[in-house]
Amino acid sequence: MGSEMDSETVSFNTYRPSYHFIAPHSWMNDPCGAAYIPEIKEYILCYQWHPGTVEPGNSAWGMARSKDLITWVDCFPPLRNGAPGSYDPHGVFSGSLVSRVVNNRRVVYLFYTSISALPIHWSKPYIAGCESQSLACSTDFGHSWHRYQDNPVLSEPRHGASTTGWRDPFVSTWPSLSALRGVRPGTNYMLLSSGKRGRGPELVLYESDDLLSWTELCVLFDAPSESPISNHTSSLHIGKNFECGAFFTLNGKEYIITAVEEDPSTTKRAATRYVLWMCGALSLTPDGKPTFTPLSHGALDHGIYYGPHVFRGAKNEVMLSGWADEDLDASPAIKTTQGWSGCLTLPRELFTFSRPITPADPDAVDAHLWTRDEELSTMTTLGVRPARQLRGLRSGSMIYSLEALRHLRSKAYEIEARFRGLSGNEVLTFNVRQSPNDEEVTRIIFYLASHSVTVDRSKSSLLHGRRTPDSGPFKLQDGEDLHVRVFVDNSIVEVYANGRFALASRVYPSRPDALGASCAFEGRSEEHTSELQSPPLS
Repeated sequence: MGSEMDSETVSFNTYRPSYHFIAPHSWMNDPCGAAYIPEIKEYILCYQWHPGTVEPGNSAWGMARSKDLITWVDCFPPLRNGAPGSYDPHGVFSGSLVSRVVNNRRVVYLFYTSISALPIHWSKPYIAGCESQSLACSTDFGHSWHRYQDNPVLSEPRHGASTTGWRDPFVSTWPSLSALRGVRPGTNYMLLSSGKRGRGPELVLYESDDLLSWTELCVLFDAPSESPISNHTSSLHIGKNFECGAFFTLNGKEYIITAVEEDPSTTKRAATRYVLWMCGALSLTPDGKPTFTPLSHGALDHGIYYGPHVFRGAKNEVMLSGWADEDLDASPAIKTTQGWSGCLTLPRELFTFSRPITPADPDAVDAHLWTRDEELSTMTTLGVRPARQLRGLRSGSMIYSLEALRHLRSKAYEIEARFRGLSGNEVLTFNVRQSPNDEEVTRIIFYLASHSVTVDRSKSSLLHGRRTPDSGPFKLQDGEDLHVRVFVDNSIVEVYANGRFALASRVYPSRPDALGASCAFEGRSEEHTSELQSPPLS
């Protein structure tokens, strides 16, 4: 089987998504800078790109523009590796964009981690000076970029040789933190993802008045390596190192998002990493330093999603982008023959999801997700849903019966369904990328009684990709309808439920007739409704 898979040639378009953002060719990974520019009514999106190879190397930031977060136009890369002997000859790693008006002129600041030595990994000895934080600017809406003459703006991590990582600058104002500290509301903060060997991961906060000169403020959050995040039933652990940390405030609640690198020997995840969100309280230590205490938490995605990037939309909504790697396992030769690797997940919107409070049950499968307010009789969690702009993918071709799905033949579509009057014991299955007689099929299964959602990939392909399932916990609250959205785009499948569950997965059907879809339900007794768009792009 191995020689057959390695020798098979896969064309450029065989598994290439059609409506997910993807680089023109070659390797791509994290989205590393996004901003809305009001003067031109465009989004700028930057991403890690290694042109000329399908292997990681992070030699450039790629860039694209969009009016609607759906259709993207590629641009000339804003940054490539610096010259030998410079502060960034081995890579320009992930960071963020900050868009400001300075002296009546729009300036876009591009913050990134400048790499002077490799390898860098939490499991390897830390090379002195390998990571620093640098800046480039644009005054023509991102058409040209110029490195700051006094780079790097930060040169050394606080733990020296004991550092496990020090990268991915996320830069923003944080008015609620500034109010707590009694400083100027426009104070800028930079969050760096880091860790200390022998201790564990940490998020380090820096401050600046002008975005150019930075000083360390505090360690905002840290925890012992591999420790549980709470005493609730959550199985999530702190891991070994943090990456791509970010902060934001939503409806008066404080949130931190961070990617977590895990020890392969202690995790069940094949990718040994996941993305954590925490809702918590900001406070000041006796010496006036900010600290963050988690009150609730969860996994932002239960599949292959990684490299989270938070940015603000045109209406100041909190948006999220992320990376979906190839999940090929025993079929790595596909990347070489198809000439590209990786894409971004669909843009998502983050929001506060509140509902009437229920009796406290610390043993409930989802107890860790909720922050409870007994005085207001509400409980709140972090909501996640497809960006509202994605409604623009629909061209008007709708199917209003789930049974009619059996007539679908497509690689690119969305299924939206709502189920009412559920008893809580149903098993609901959506079959996608389905060939005749189910020789190849990917099954998206909602097990309501056991409070879980699974993407069953055991028959997704006769030849390619990982066959282990992607799954995560999901519990319907009493009397709640089930609202499902499934996006199928060739080799990537994204599943959303009830505004608080997301899962991105990859599948690689080898049969050209694996184009069908269908549904199966066990224990269903009440009316259901559905809406289907196929294909989402004309």
